[in-house]
Parts: sequence; structure tokens; C-alpha cells
Amino acid sequence: MARLFERDYTNISESEINQKEELDTKYNPHSRKFGKITHFREYPEAIRYNMSLFPNNYMDICILKEEEKLNNECDGFEKLLSNEKISELDIKRYIQDNRFYHIPAAIFSRYQFGHHEAVLFKEFQLGTNYRSDYVLAGRASGGWQFVFVEFENPYGNITINGGNFGTAIRKGINQINDWKAFLESNYSSIHSEFLKHTNKPLPQEFVQYDSSRMHFAVVVGRRKDFENETSRRNQRRHEQEQNIKIIHYDNLLDDARRLIGANTY
Repeated sequence: MARLFERDYTNISESEINQKEELDTKYNPHSRKFGKITHFREYPEAIRYNMSLFPNNYMDICILKEEEKLNNECDGFEKLLSNEKISELDIKRYIQDNRFYHIPAAIFSRYQFGHHEAVLFKEFQLGTNYRSDYVLAGRASGGWQFVFVEFENPYGNITINGGNFGTAIRKGINQINDWKAFLESNYSSIHSEFLKHTNKPLPQEFVQYDSSRMHFAVVVGRRKDFENETSRRNQRRHEQEQNIKIIHYDNLLDDARRLIGANTY
């Protein structure tokens, strides 16, 4: 099981439980002065993670207030992107070796879910033949929804012929089309994969396939690759017709910076 963090948040100490109980006693949940979010933020870190459906994949909202730390992460990411010799493997290594998961989690800002709870999975297996670089699962008032993310190269054959999609983008789209076909006919295996990350009962959204809850994104190229109207039109068409967002790495960096200081994902 590929958890995101060094600590296993399915296990919490008696001291942490006692701190939670003291806070629950201190605050009246019906008080106008202290809302649920304020109360939740004061829990010990391990308690916040443990309360999640997926404790070891939870994207803690309190991290978003660590502005200096997150700005440093984004500065390092921007510096990495300036090297035209890198590939998507270098980018994934930068994120995962340093546990800078705030960066891929910034993709949540392009959707209307994840405000109530946001979790992220890296290198998520789709059966034996496929693997999504990241899966984002977010809960809102209508339940859980999912984003399956493919990282492709930031440089090299991104767009061609005045803005048409090049090899790198087409490769990502083809990969996602394979995922879609797999999910439609093999969702039970995805349910089994999610079960590896939690010891809690899973809601129906994780058990029964619902295409309206499935979303897809390819992260590829740089801003300059999408300055042509043809490339932007192709972006819109794939989002509207195929439910695939084409996001360049400058988008991802911008989204990560905008989240700094926010209250939720």
C-alpha cells in the first residue's frame, strides 16, 4: 500500500485522543463563535488525518496555511520546470521524493468538489495493465467524485502545425481513453484497490460505477504551447466532448500558488 506520508495515520495515540476529547468538551458545537471548521483545525494533526476516509491519503486543509513552506515548494517546482531537459519522470520524482503533494492536489481547484474532504493517491493501479499517476477523490454535498491524472512531458512535440496536438498530448489522451474503457467494465477491481487504503466502509460511489463522477486530466507542455487559438480550441473540445482537461505545467504551478492560504481545496 503506497501511503503518502511517513507516519501511518490509521494509528493514533491515547494522548492524541485525549486532546481531541478535551477540545470537544471545550467547544459547544452549536456555538456561533466556533464553527465546525475552527474546531476541526484545532485537533492534533494525527486526529485530523485519522478522521478521513483514507487517513494516509488525506490532504490536510491546515497545510494550506503553511504559506512559507508552500511558496518554497512552488519556487522549487518553477525552477525545475525551467530546465528544458527534464521529463515527466523528473517532475513526479520531485513531488514524491519531497512529499510535495500540494502540487498535484491543486488540480482540485479546477473542479467543484473536494471542499468537504480531499484525498490523493499516487501511482494508483487500474487492474494489472494500467496505472494512473495520481487519482484525486473529493467529497462535496453530492458525494465523492474522482479525477484520474496522467502526467506527460513538459517539452517536446506538444503542439504542431499551428496548434494541433502533438505526440505528447495524443499519448496522454490515448492513455485516458484506455482507462475509461477499463473503468466502465472493471470498476469492481477499482473498489478493491481503494479498500487497500482504508479500514473504513466505503460509500456507494466507490462501489458502483457512475460515469458522471469520473473525470480525467492530462498535464503536459508549457504555457507557450497553448497560446495558439487552435490549441485552445482543441483543449475546450476535449473537455466538453470527452471530459478530459488538458492542463499545462504552468497551469498546475499557478493553481498550486493560488491555493496557498486558502481554506479548502
